[in-house]
Amino acid sequence: MAALTLTDVKGYLRVDFGDDDVLIESLMTAADEYLKASVGAIYDNTSERAKTLSLIVISDLYDNRQLGASEKVSNNVRKLVDDFSLQLRLELRP
Repeated sequence: MAALTLTDVKGYLRVDFGDDDVLIESLMTAADEYLKASVGAIYDNTSERAKTLSLIVISDLYDNRQLGASEKVSNNVRKLVDDFSLQLRLELRP
């Protein structure tokens, strides 16, 4: 299956308008860069866990964009991101 598309992300975010498309695309890039830094540059962005993790990161960034960068991510989201990232990193080990 392919990596996430703008349509996939907008569906997950429940956004049915085009006003935020540029912002969402920017957040998609940020989530990809986050995963590359967290998991490794060669992570499988087509795996369901990687796509779900990307959606979680994008959603958190989108939902909390007015709060500023200093606000904390919820403990549940942080735990899920940490767990998914660890799983993906372990799979890349030789």
